[in-house]
Amino acid sequence: MRAPSSLLVVVLIVGCDAAADTGPDRDLVQQMIEIRGHMHARFAATNDIRVAIAAGDIGRTQAEARIVADLDEPGILPEWKPYVDNVRAAALQITQCEDTISAAKQLATLGWRCAQCHEAVPGARTAFPKVPSPPSDRRLAATMAGHEWAIARMWEGLIGPSTERWNDGASALGKAPLTITADGDVPGHELGIADDVARIRLLATRAGKAKTTFDRADIYGQLLATCANCHHTIRDR
Repeated sequence: MRAPSSLLVVVLIVGCDAAADTGPDRDLVQQMIEIRGHMHARFAATNDIRVAIAAGDIGRTQAEARIVADLDEPGILPEWKPYVDNVRAAALQITQCEDTISAAKQLATLGWRCAQCHEAVPGARTAFPKVPSPPSDRRLAATMAGHEWAIARMWEGLIGPSTERWNDGASALGKAPLTITADGDVPGHELGIADDVARIRLLATRAGKAKTTFDRADIYGQLLATCANCHHTIRDR
C-alpha cells in the first residue's frame, strides 16, 4: 500500500522566466504540475523501499528504487539538474544492492540527496500528512507498529528536511518498548536479537543529537540496517 503523499510546493525550480522558454503560461503551470506529481511518486516509492527493506524483500526494494531512478525532470533549469541526477544515481545504487542491509545504507544516501535538493530550492516547502501514533501496547504486533511509526517520521524528517519530524521519530523510538518477544513468548535474548535491540537504543539516542542532514542520513542508514537484520533474525526462528 502506498503511503500518503507529501505536498511539495515547488517555487522557482523552473525559473521565473520559464514561461518565456516554454511558451504560454499554461505550459509553465502544466510543467509545475508534472514536477509535483513526480515528487509525490518519488515520496511514495521511497516509502515503499523503506518498508520493503524492513520486510527483507530485496526484489521489491529494487523495483521501487527503479521507479525513482527512472524519473527525470528534463524541463528544469540547468542549475537544478545535478540535484535530480544525484537522486536518480542514489536510487540506481539501490537497484544494484543484493541484500537489504546494504540497501538500507544506500537508502540513507538517497534520503540525503532528496534533502539536498529540497534545501536548494528557494521557497520550497514540504508538508507531510499528520499520522497519529499507534496505541501503546507491549504485544509484538503493536510494538512493531510503534517502531514503524517512529522510523517513518524520521524518514520524513530526513528528506524534508524537518528537525521537528526527525526529533519526533527519534524520541518515539527511544521510548518504544524494545524488549521484544515473539508471539510464542520467546524472550529477546533467546531470539538472538539482544545486540540489535541495544544498537537501536543507542542509535535512537544519537539521532536526537544529530544536527546536520549528513549525520542524520548516516544514523538512519545504520538504524534501518539494524531493523532489517533484527527482522531477518526473528523470521528465521
